[in-house]
Amino acid sequence: MRRLILNRRGASIIGVILVLAVLTLSGVIFVSIFSTGVEESTGEVLSSRALFAAEGGLEAAIGHLKRTPISTYWLWKDGYLAKPIGGGTMDVEVLEYESRDSTLTASNKCEPFESVISVTGANPARTVYVSLAWSSASNMALELYDNSVADCNNPAASATLIASSATAKVPETVRYRVQTAPPATLTYTARVTGAIGDVYKLRIAHPDETNFGTGSTCGQPAGPPYDSCMRAVISLGRHQNARREVFSGFSRTP
Repeated sequence: MRRLILNRRGASIIGVILVLAVLTLSGVIFVSIFSTGVEESTGEVLSSRALFAAEGGLEAAIGHLKRTPISTYWLWKDGYLAKPIGGGTMDVEVLEYESRDSTLTASNKCEPFESVISVTGANPARTVYVSLAWSSASNMALELYDNSVADCNNPAASATLIASSATAKVPETVRYRVQTAPPATLTYTARVTGAIGDVYKLRIAHPDETNFGTGSTCGQPAGPPYDSCMRAVISLGRHQNARREVFSGFSRTP
């Protein structure tokens, strides 16, 4: 009888230990899941706040650029650097925005553009952003070179390839951060490749060229597409360790 009681007590102790082990393991799993959920929730909140900061920077810059008189505000390109907004900060670059829509008459076409790298302003523009879109079934591609291209069939003879995109997706985009120390006036070339007859839309955002926005209007050319009446803004929002960026191209009537 005594041995039976001892066996039962032993079995009970083992059962209690097993139950405690299961409860402990469940608690650890719950704490782990709860902690992960809190981290994900916190990350989403910070990301949303960073996005709000970026959008706030975008709206502030566009609002400033669209004020009158045009001769004063449209030429503004100082941007913002670490400007406080809603508990976070935002950086803004103001760029010239050009439309170079065309149709390929050969297997490639080169579009040169000038950029003046300045030292003035809170956040002088340093970004070149090029986007290529098309509607045909062709697989078009986009390249960016660091100089004028003398022969579009052999671009490497006169310039160096610094960025490219050939992903079979629409649009193709390239982005480049200018490394040359200011002040400097630089020429870049966007090279489009595809099939003869391909119709495409090419958008180039870059630091202002020398003659951007001359006079009291948006500038030259005097008629459509009013390239000198087009601007682009890149806004980077930060909130703690979260970052979000937004981009917008827009125009105004001269």
